[in-house]
Amino acid sequence: MKVLDIILAAATELGIADEVNDYVSGGSENAKADTENLLRAFNLVENELALDYLPLRAEEEVETTTGAIEYSAFSRSAVRILQITDTWGNELEFKLFPDYVKTQCGKVRVCYTYTPTEKTFTDESEFHALVSVRLFAYGIASEFCLVSGRFEEAAIWDKKYKQAIAAAYRAKPVKKISSRRWV
Repeated sequence: MKVLDIILAAATELGIADEVNDYVSGGSENAKADTENLLRAFNLVENELALDYLPLRAEEEVETTTGAIEYSAFSRSAVRILQITDTWGNELEFKLFPDYVKTQCGKVRVCYTYTPTEKTFTDESEFHALVSVRLFAYGIASEFCLVSGRFEEAAIWDKKYKQAIAAAYRAKPVKKISSRRWV
């Protein structure tokens, strides 16, 4: 999903799509503040979704001689380490420290959640599967209305946003454990 498409969807919901489209295509400067506020709102919503609701996951293979892997060694900004495995897929124990994670020496595979980078209009969103353009548009509209001082309208958009998040949670696959049969 392109960031610009998501922002235009939010602008359509807010009734300012023509002004935003004019600004983005190099026309009028009248909508510059609104368009930049929409982009800021997009970054806030994407970050909120990744940290609070639908975490983004990444896996990387890292080689360590001391067993200490600095967080800066990851290609993305790690939030939570989920699992570390060795080259054969065996789960390894690890301990978290403020600047690094300590585990076994050698080549390991680290699975972690991360926070998305700040986007511009030409970038792609890091959410692809479970987050729809509509969900983003509701969240952006809510944030935009808060910044603009339209608090009652912001509350309405926030309610729609939370309902869309709940629907996205229900869409996630659920693992079922079959009941035991006792004879």
